[in-house]
Amino acid sequence: MMLNISLANPFEVLLAAVFVIVAFAVLVGSVVLAIAYVYSNVFERWPEYTRAKRFQVSRNIALTVAVMALVLWLASRR
Repeated sequence: MMLNISLANPFEVLLAAVFVIVAFAVLVGSVVLAIAYVYSNVFERWPEYTRAKRFQVSRNIALTVAVMALVLWLASRR
């Protein structure tokens, strides 16, 4: 079964475009919100951390970013 929209109907084209824009905005918004959450938590507590704790937090953030990059890279390959 093939799903497609009729280009002859401008309402269907507009509806499809709006749906794609909303879906993309939700995806980008969730990523930005996650980054902002981590940044705000680290920024608030950074002065309280010892040198070892700062290294641990930085290492964990870097490791998380590296794992996410690896997963995205593997998912983008066929």
